Amino acid sequence: MKQSALNKAYAASSAIILSAAALAASPAQAVTVADPMGDFLSTYKGAQTGEFDVIASWVNYDADRDVFELSATMAGNISPTSLAAYVWGFNRGQGTAGFGNSLGLTQVLFDRTVVVNANGSIISGGVNVGAATIFGSTISATIAGSVLPENGFSKANYTWNLWPRFTGNSFNGVSVSGVSAIPDFAPNAVNAAVTAVPEPSTTALMFLGLGAFALLRRRAQR
Repeated sequence: MKQSALNKAYAASSAIILSAAALAASPAQAVTVADPMGDFLSTYKGAQTGEFDVIASWVNYDADRDVFELSATMAGNISPTSLAAYVWGFNRGQGTAGFGNSLGLTQVLFDRTVVVNANGSIISGGVNVGAATIFGSTISATIAGSVLPENGFSKANYTWNLWPRFTGNSFNGVSVSGVSAIPDFAPNAVNAAVTAVPEPSTTALMFLGLGAFALLRRRAQR
């Protein structure tokens, strides 16, 4: 009798946990934004070398740890002394089209930026908020959720865009500033969605399954 009850408990909790696993395997769990190589903006006046050209990027939000995970891969290696900086613009709910008038990018919306410098420092709101890992052509960074407080959207529903920036004052005798210092946007003309990892529903289902199994096991033992 006890074994039969335990089997039922195992079956019920397993079904819930398997449902959670199916959700976790959803394509929404790992969304990478690919960007064409060599698509420098015609307005860009800086160096057209690989470290200024985005080819892939993504942003995850881990609700369990309340952290954002940022990653980008460039077309060339990034030197610590490079004149490149990498700006993630986030729309937390009150984003405006900062490049609407200058570049016509009315769908690139942001109300807070996170800047990763070539030396690995991370700046947001004028404050150093951490350090990124830069290995070859890839940037990886984790920042606390408190760096990007909610501003109308929940954190899992933020959107973002990534643009490198040439940080020198001139290149080949030509002044570089403002939009002429921006070589690329990823995605090109719109924001991408933050990926919530793990999805809150997945985490809840897994805990529910484990709790159901423990409860039914205690009842069967009694």
